[in-house]
Amino acid sequence: MEQVEDYSSMEELHGVVKAEMDDAKDFIYQIGEERAESTEFYLGKEPDISSDLQSSYISTDVRDSVLFMLPSIMRTFFGTKKVVEFVPKDAGDIELAEQQTSYVNYLIQEKNPGFQVLYNAFKDALIRKTGFVKVFWDDSTTSTTHEYSDLDPQTYQVLMLEKNLELVSESVTMESMTMIDPETNQEITQESPASYDVVVKRIKDKDQVCIESIPPEEVLISRHARDIESASYVGHRMIKTMSDLVAMGYDQDMLEEYRGAGYADDPQTSNEVNARNPYDDIVYPDRADKGSNDILYVEHYLFYDLDEDGIDERVRVCTVGDGCNIVDVMPCHELPIVMFCPDPEPHTAIGSCPADYLKPIQAAKSQIMRDTLDSLGHSIFPRMGIVEGQVNIDDVLNTDIGQPIRMRSPGMVQPFSVPFVGKEAFPVLNYLDEAKENRTGVSKASAGLNADALQSSTKAAVAATMSGAQGRIELICRHFAEGGMKKLFGLVSDLIAKHQTATEIFRLNGKFIPIDPRYWDNSKDIGINVAISKTSDEEKAVVLQSLAQKQEQILQTMGPNNPLVSMQQYANTLRKFVELAGIKDTESFINSVVQNPPPAPSKPSAEEQLAMAEMEKARASAQKALLDAETDRMKIIMDDDRQRDIEEANLRLKAKEMEAKYNTQVNMAEINALMERDRETIRSIAKIQAQGLTKTNQQQ
Repeated sequence: MEQVEDYSSMEELHGVVKAEMDDAKDFIYQIGEERAESTEFYLGKEPDISSDLQSSYISTDVRDSVLFMLPSIMRTFFGTKKVVEFVPKDAGDIELAEQQTSYVNYLIQEKNPGFQVLYNAFKDALIRKTGFVKVFWDDSTTSTTHEYSDLDPQTYQVLMLEKNLELVSESVTMESMTMIDPETNQEITQESPASYDVVVKRIKDKDQVCIESIPPEEVLISRHARDIESASYVGHRMIKTMSDLVAMGYDQDMLEEYRGAGYADDPQTSNEVNARNPYDDIVYPDRADKGSNDILYVEHYLFYDLDEDGIDERVRVCTVGDGCNIVDVMPCHELPIVMFCPDPEPHTAIGSCPADYLKPIQAAKSQIMRDTLDSLGHSIFPRMGIVEGQVNIDDVLNTDIGQPIRMRSPGMVQPFSVPFVGKEAFPVLNYLDEAKENRTGVSKASAGLNADALQSSTKAAVAATMSGAQGRIELICRHFAEGGMKKLFGLVSDLIAKHQTATEIFRLNGKFIPIDPRYWDNSKDIGINVAISKTSDEEKAVVLQSLAQKQEQILQTMGPNNPLVSMQQYANTLRKFVELAGIKDTESFINSVVQNPPPAPSKPSAEEQLAMAEMEKARASAQKALLDAETDRMKIIMDDDRQRDIEEANLRLKAKEMEAKYNTQVNMAEINALMERDRETIRSIAKIQAQGLTKTNQQQ
């Protein structure tokens, strides 16, 4: 990180940052009280019990509704392999959009715990109005210490050649070897390393895009903001250790004076944290006295004329301690924080959530159930009226079944009957359940918990009930998609295009291809589409099954090269069908890219068939001519060989006779050479004759 030696001269910027942060803190603290209360309701700790003598029953409407919504929301975004798709605006961007879609989804779901991060953000949004996700490029370094023992010299050398390795300590065990000096013929002793015991430190740069869920109490937003993107101020408060800040590039000596500073402004001491962590009884204000390594670190995002050109630009100002001590200032083109809100309020940054609508209902149901249970208890164990001095008090107070009550005369004990109010309370509870359904769309019927209600209703009524509940959840999903998911995936794409410096081999459509985001042109008009359907997965499966049957009929009757349906489109239908079954690895069953078979050759016409027959006849005639020519050639050669063999035998016989008669030696080698020369001449003539005959036949 590029450090500036002194930021003390930036008094104006310091004043602006301090004023914006203080105002945002006052605003968020008010919101924080509501969020802490919602957390208490979700955990089943609210409403409070007014008396120890009263029933302690607490309804769990907030938790029940949130836990019902979450599976549907998570299935909407993670039910398919591609959470978000980059949509090209023209044909030239198709390949780019496909690479972006697959690679960005891979980074979020595989390289990062995308499911858990978004689950936390969605749950925060449903309970605490807002959920936050931060996207950033992590260029920090990590170091791990490893200890190796009894390494042989070769292994030791290989280890020392490793990059980014720092030797901490080593111990060498030597061994002695006795050998004979060939010159002196004397024994000498030499020592050599036998084994090594080493401690090394591996230093690694992360250099990857990271996404993480941020607790709502850590984020500050200007009270006048209409949305988080256009907010004049957004802050992220964190508690960092000295080690964390040093790994981020800050000077350790500079940080020493801020060690343990900032706990008066510690977000971990807020009511929200205490409500979310009921078992955390740690008291934080005294940590600074104990020499804590923790430091309050705040990233401020605001608009400020840093370059003094008269136009305010978004800048990031980093401070440490509760005094807003500036340690870093840099331009910032994009806000790295994404906000999810289930029910945005127009013209305000922070809207509402289902917990806000359900808290009054949960409080009312809890009180009614407490009164009902108390009424039932009084009906079972009524209060007793006694005549003082005429009744044994211990017997009256003993509520064990079958125990007698001793009295001096009859009628000394009279129960005060309290009527049971359950008959009057249950209609009120039903009304509150209907109000809950109207506010959230969550009901027993939509949740599949009331089979009788569904069985006694018509198909249209059941469909309307399910569609109503689904419509509420789909609206929340649409707010999450438009308000958060688009921004999240766009930030990831921009970060890797800006910071990733190496090509990565990535599997796309069943093939391993090099991905280099540096060549992505993010300036092109590429939108992001989150498909949220109004139909259920079962309905989609029925439609896809019917479509697959129609496609099969067309392919069977019209062939794979018909103008209506291609094999690729049929494969896409099957892949979607597999995705609806919850199977993400569709390539294990259906190839992503399907090549249509080559078109079948057309049937020749009658004229073409006649011409082909004549050509075949001519070809057969030419082949016969070649065969006849070859036969004639071989006949000439065989006749010549037979005649020459006879002549050779006669010559040998004559030679023997001459040798016996004249007692001389005949040169048979010369005679054989002459005869062989004549044999080759005859063969050449036969070949020429055969070629001439063949040519004549071909011409014919």
